[in-house]
Amino acid sequence: MARMVVTCNALNLRKSPSLTAEIANVLLRDEEVEFIGASSDNYWFKVRCSGDREGWASHKFLTAAPAASATSSPWFEVAEAELGVHEMPGFRNNARIIQYLKSTTLGEPYCSCDETPWCSSFVNWCMERSGYEGTGSAAARSWLDWGKEVDRPCPGCIAVFTRGGGGHVGFYVGETAETVKVLGGNQGDQVSVREYPKSRLLGYRMPRL
Repeated sequence: MARMVVTCNALNLRKSPSLTAEIANVLLRDEEVEFIGASSDNYWFKVRCSGDREGWASHKFLTAAPAASATSSPWFEVAEAELGVHEMPGFRNNARIIQYLKSTTLGEPYCSCDETPWCSSFVNWCMERSGYEGTGSAAARSWLDWGKEVDRPCPGCIAVFTRGGGGHVGFYVGETAETVKVLGGNQGDQVSVREYPKSRLLGYRMPRL
């Protein structure tokens, strides 16, 4: 079963998926629980915590537990294998980047030119290759409406940034006090790892379970 972490100071664990249901227990910030299932509207997650206690809690205050390593996310493994893929000079186009572009709804001639901005296309391609549905959009900010927001980033989660006239998206690797390290496409015209200022960060996302 998937592991999740509580993101608020105190989270009510209820006996049934309803705000009026009896409170069975209270979970504390950073407490890890085991995901069992979701309600029909996906608002409530049924979880199991220490002592085999079970109950229902709001999905808003639960997030995926940090991965043990960056490569534990299958889409990140796919992305790592693409490091070094780069645009071709002149009128030539890298066929691999064209594959990235064609994982989105981009039409011709944009989906056949490796000079078309392709950071979101790269993320879409990596997600699809690992069996997850992406946004299908070449717009980096489309990822802000995808999956589930993550308050505490873990290696492999999707990071979205501002960029002049648009945005940028890639996979979180780590951070410093001032920057976020990202593995992404169209970073220096290639798939690479680069650092971006935290002041440009718009949010982190992960797939919904």
